[in-house]
Amino acid sequence: MKDIHAKQNIQQNLWAILLACWLISCFVLTGCAPSAQPQTASLPSASTAALSTPSPTPGSVINAPLPTTGCGKVPSVTPGTSANQTIASYPAVSRGHTTRTYIVHIPAMYKADHPEAVVLVFHGHGGNASDTDASSGFSQLAEQRGFIAVSPQGLLDDDGLPFWASIGPIDYGIDDALFVSDLLTKLQTDFCIDPHRIYATGFSNGGGMSGFLACKMAGRIAAFAPISGNYYDLPDGCHPGRAVPILEIHGTADSIVPYQGISARENPTWPLPSIPQWLQNWAMRDGCTKGPITFLQKPTVTGMQWTNCQKNAIVVHYRIEGGGHDMPSSLGDLSTAATLWDFFETHPL
Repeated sequence: MKDIHAKQNIQQNLWAILLACWLISCFVLTGCAPSAQPQTASLPSASTAALSTPSPTPGSVINAPLPTTGCGKVPSVTPGTSANQTIASYPAVSRGHTTRTYIVHIPAMYKADHPEAVVLVFHGHGGNASDTDASSGFSQLAEQRGFIAVSPQGLLDDDGLPFWASIGPIDYGIDDALFVSDLLTKLQTDFCIDPHRIYATGFSNGGGMSGFLACKMAGRIAAFAPISGNYYDLPDGCHPGRAVPILEIHGTADSIVPYQGISARENPTWPLPSIPQWLQNWAMRDGCTKGPITFLQKPTVTGMQWTNCQKNAIVVHYRIEGGGHDMPSSLGDLSTAATLWDFFETHPL
């Protein structure tokens, strides 16, 4: 019996020694858990917890105002100039590209502690950001009115021409809504931007892109002003989630994107609504009860609008009489860019 008790005591002592060694080694190696993460996590600060807007999640479109973090920073673009900028992109939805580009024009009057508005200007099919920055009139107007003009660059189609996937990822699997969302987030990180004064316009395919964003990102972009756009019906429909201010410009003699549209009989694959029908659809979405009312009548341009809409929205149309597929230099007494900016200014989120 003594031998048995002696053996049990020895075994117990050995287990105690082994247990002590194991505990010491665990403390030395900073924990026995398989994860290398700290065992305690810091709690979010009160200011972080109070934010009601979503955090940027890679691969998802942010369709709500996002807090700007760029105020107080030295701008990466010298005020009074335009500069090309690069942003990371997701190859799976960018035709294999890991980066995409855009041009930013910062007005000379820019102050890093004063939130400014942003106008996105989308080029047409075959166009580019550089020409848009130089000739759309928005970068020049930005110097006078004090907003930031941004000219995004589209990816190439199979013909090697820059374009916008203005009907969604059905176009080559490209997600241009995600590109715009990420671009805006990057802009709000780099510059002092008012998240409630972000606007979009564009010409031709760029106008179609503006119309597409009105359906997809009206929670983050305040108002839209497409010009001569190709407004295809979206596969999943148009559901902006709110009444959206819309200003559209189109020529009655447009041979590229006909004013009266393209019927499914003419083109079963890519039919287009007529411009009056597209505008009426937006007036219905916005809950407008009056219109169209003519507010401008000149030999070359007729201005019409749908009013008494929900949430201070409005639908405005400038019909260019006999106009082709181009951006008019002026509308009435103002340049086209100035007319659009005046519209944008009165419609923040």
